[in-house]
Amino acid sequence: MRRLCRHGIRIWGDTRPKRPRGFSLIELMIGLALGMLAGALAASAFHAVQVAYRAAVDLVLLEERGQRAIAVVSHLIRHGGWRPPGATALPDTPPALSGRDDCGQPGIAAQPTCARRGVNGSDALLVRFSGSGRAQDPTLPDQTMTDCSGYALPAASAGGDAIGSSGTYAGANLLYVANGADGEPQLLCRYSSRRDGRVQQGNWTSGALVRGLETMQLRYGIDTDGDGKADMFLRAEEIRARGEAAWHEVRVVQVALVLRGERPLPRAAAAAALVLFPPPGPGAHGGDLVFDPPPGSTLMRRVFSTSVRLRNASPCVETLC
Repeated sequence: MRRLCRHGIRIWGDTRPKRPRGFSLIELMIGLALGMLAGALAASAFHAVQVAYRAAVDLVLLEERGQRAIAVVSHLIRHGGWRPPGATALPDTPPALSGRDDCGQPGIAAQPTCARRGVNGSDALLVRFSGSGRAQDPTLPDQTMTDCSGYALPAASAGGDAIGSSGTYAGANLLYVANGADGEPQLLCRYSSRRDGRVQQGNWTSGALVRGLETMQLRYGIDTDGDGKADMFLRAEEIRARGEAAWHEVRVVQVALVLRGERPLPRAAAAAALVLFPPPGPGAHGGDLVFDPPPGSTLMRRVFSTSVRLRNASPCVETLC
């Protein structure tokens, strides 16, 4: 189409204003599909990052709880049998530690008593030791030693004599595993109650130390030839079969703890068995060396293990038991 402009210049083509053109149905569907794909990829990436973050947090918390549990158990074992300087060792002094296999709802006695089987076959450990008291009153602690409760432990209990005259220890701590009110397994410690800062023998209370501890397994290295070194590692029931005096021969305790996380892992494979102790040597027991998680469990798990040597010599080293 041709027409003349005001100045006589010829302009070729259609000069009518064009109407706005929309998208076709196909273009709308393609755009919608691309938008949905981009949103799905963004949601998937966000979910993956969130899962990785939660797994990392769970791993950090699991490591922190495991190290704390190992520190608590090792601390008590190293303190086992400690007596104030100058204390006289008596033949009837009880062993620094004693234990029971597969022990639930344990009680404090000459050797721990068990009212039922332990949680996941967990063992119980009873550790005896004294603290440090004030010069004018040994039943009041001088704040230099603590037991599993975190309270300071004196050199003697209230109403009793110091260990040097009675042959007994001022404190006893019983470690065991039990389920909490929410069903979560945890490490607990039973200890003597206090009144006015003094230990009340015969009155006990329990406190939770570490959550998520599924099982605690112990092996005891005994010295049979008197050279101060562990010659074989036995379970608690095997030592009990040798007589109560056999607990005085214990020099090393092997500890294996299984702790679990709190968040299930996505699409986790079948839970693998966890090795707790090295393969048994000559004279060692072959049971309780592996922990099998419950079928279908998707929780993160780790084994924390250590060997702790008793620092304080048994009274049987100095006198006959």
